[in-house]
Amino acid sequence: MSTDAVAAPVSPPRTRTVMDSMADHLGELSNGDHALLRRMYLTRRRRQADGVVLGLLHRAGIDLEKVERNRELYARWCLVAHVGALLSGTTRRVTHTPHARLGEALLAAGYSENRLLRLTAARGEPLREQIVRAARVLAQAGETRIDLWAIYHLAAGASDHAEKARIRLAQGYYAAAARSEGDSK
Repeated sequence: MSTDAVAAPVSPPRTRTVMDSMADHLGELSNGDHALLRRMYLTRRRRQADGVVLGLLHRAGIDLEKVERNRELYARWCLVAHVGALLSGTTRRVTHTPHARLGEALLAAGYSENRLLRLTAARGEPLREQIVRAARVLAQAGETRIDLWAIYHLAAGASDHAEKARIRLAQGYYAAAARSEGDSK
């Protein structure tokens, strides 16, 4: 075996995305700011949480002008920040793991098929509530490593990205269920 073959990487290094950067910066927030993000939909201190989200997006390199002009886009980023904070908990666990399937994590956390159907059928405000519930189930079960892009795309409203995210979510869930059923036989 030549020395070139030994020194060559097995796979090319993955390029970092804004989601990787945002997840890194989420772990660097102060305890108070992190708590604001975890509670942003529970408290009346939403304006303070908005400031934390904007700072987080700025540090991640996301175009704030584009986000501020589009309320739906801003709401999606708020939801991603909230889910990331819920999953990281007070111990600041790493949450964003590219290629970690949300459906598999939900099944491992004991998320029922009925809840999955409600999650994939919901739109608008009920969808946000279902995503937050799913994140709490994941955090409670310790299933905190997911691809946060799945949350971002799932919350994309009536777009093709949202529909594809719903399909990937269901595929991941049912594929993991089939594997676990096959393992038990």
